[in-house]
Amino acid sequence: MLKYHGINHKGHTMKYQALSILKPAVDLILDGKKNIEIRSWLPPEIPMKNVVIVQNQKYLSSDEDIDDGIALAIVDFTEFKIWTKNDYNDSDPSIRLGRTWKEGYFTWKIENIRRLTKPIRCKAMKGIYQLDLNDIELV
Repeated sequence: MLKYHGINHKGHTMKYQALSILKPAVDLILDGKKNIEIRSWLPPEIPMKNVVIVQNQKYLSSDEDIDDGIALAIVDFTEFKIWTKNDYNDSDPSIRLGRTWKEGYFTWKIENIRRLTKPIRCKAMKGIYQLDLNDIELV
């Protein structure tokens, strides 16, 4: 197991930025099949480092929606660009997850993927939100 400075704080509660992503997209990220996330909005800062990605089952349509989630990894979102029709057409259909192309969306490039040694049950919310997590360890 690797321990990263600023990430592994066994026995301490740490605050993390988090982003919820519908199942099975996080699985595809962890399997190396998906390296972008598509959103209709941009985050408050670019790049965003050390973001916990939380996989959940329910589409969150309002800021008040909360779902049960599982924190699976910590990633960096390093680049953001407009999602084009060409991007959509060039993407593998297996990672589109039934999504159709829409104008006005952005791709978020995912890098520095660090899998958690064990999944952590947590809340899943819309947008970027704060998670307080204990005992984060990375593979």
